[in-house]
Amino acid sequence: MDWQTYLEGPLQTLVRHGRLGLITDVDGTISPIVPDPDAARVTPRARELLAALRARLALVAVISGRAVDDVRQRVGVPGLVYVGNHGLETWVDGAIRFAPEALTYRPALEAARDALRADLLPGMQLEDKGATLSVHYRRADDPAAAEAIFVPRAETVATEHGLHLYRGRMVLELRPPLNINKGTAFRRLVQEHALDGAIYLGDDTTDADALRAARELRDSGAVDTLALGVESDDTPDSVRAYADALVPGVAGVESFLARLLSAVSASST
Repeated sequence: MDWQTYLEGPLQTLVRHGRLGLITDVDGTISPIVPDPDAARVTPRARELLAALRARLALVAVISGRAVDDVRQRVGVPGLVYVGNHGLETWVDGAIRFAPEALTYRPALEAARDALRADLLPGMQLEDKGATLSVHYRRADDPAAAEAIFVPRAETVATEHGLHLYRGRMVLELRPPLNINKGTAFRRLVQEHALDGAIYLGDDTTDADALRAARELRDSGAVDTLALGVESDDTPDSVRAYADALVPGVAGVESFLARLLSAVSASST
């Protein structure tokens, strides 16, 4: 059974809920993965569909590993809820709201940033996102070699400064050792917006936390959810494990969003 046929039943059930929310990742989900993270662009079609869904759903939100002001400007759809740094910051009333417990780790992040900067290999990029650090190695001359060489160094630096190291698709992230991630952010959005139905879309290892949270909420009977992974050539095993279904790339996400919009529109007539 293909993903479109599989989703016919769950989608029709979800749109009957009075307060349905859509929460999506950005890079690799509504924006194609590109070698230079600064060059990533949300597709015009995805932006158009998110804007249309915002008018019909109780919540349309974005959860990204990017800094929240970056993702807000990059997505550029008014009225959405923007969550950055994997849940460590939120755009609220025209300003950035940091998780209070994250602020105390800023000196450690600055020290780790300075330590890692000296060891970057050609093509690698260090991104200071305020509440976290990211090291991108997709553009290194040999990404596999860069990973093998740099990961042990990053692990050492993270340990020395009391931070946690996370690995994504050709990116390393240093974060405060807090129980805040895309999964906890997903749960918070469901609770704060009193959702009785919620959909999550994501493609990377950090999205697996939200996909798992969606399934756990459904299994507990708290909220009806749908956990959708976005498939690519290197889809992480964790995404495959926790997704209810896999949609094929950004084009598949656009197709799903269009079907969701059509289903929501039909249910309200």
